[in-house]
Amino acid sequence: MGFLDHTMIWAKGEAFEMSLLVLAGTLLLAMAGLLWKLAPTPVGQALPIPLSVVAMLFIVAGIVGTSGNSSRLDEYESAYEQSPARFVHAEKVRVKKFEALYTYTIIGAAIAFAMAIVMFKLSENETMRAIAVTLVLVGLSGLVIDMFSKERAKTYEQAIDAEIVRLNKE
Repeated sequence: MGFLDHTMIWAKGEAFEMSLLVLAGTLLLAMAGLLWKLAPTPVGQALPIPLSVVAMLFIVAGIVGTSGNSSRLDEYESAYEQSPARFVHAEKVRVKKFEALYTYTIIGAAIAFAMAIVMFKLSENETMRAIAVTLVLVGLSGLVIDMFSKERAKTYEQAIDAEIVRLNKE
């Protein structure tokens, strides 16, 4: 498998992950609609708005991520054809910058979980508890997405390092 194949697998994996985020957002939006129409309890009636907000964030982020990664496929191919060495080194820098974001996701998820716990524990208000539940969804979603992304990044970085070694031998 050539290096460009590894790049395409990386980009397609990111696009697929973002399309799953769109699907999750769509399902959350449907759930919010059902709760809005059918929920018999105060907490169930408080959930539709926070769920809808999170669903829309997921849908927008997923669409942007899917289209961004899909549109770059042609750019990757032409950049690689122009200068394989320059492309590989640029990808090394890009992946390193991308990997730094994983720390922020863990911090963000921890903050979301902590806020959710505090809001849930200290408030008897149904809306605050509904927001707390959606914060848990946001934190958990970020961790799940990053778990798969980090695995793909590690694999891609190994392919980059192997390609740099191969290019240095030429």
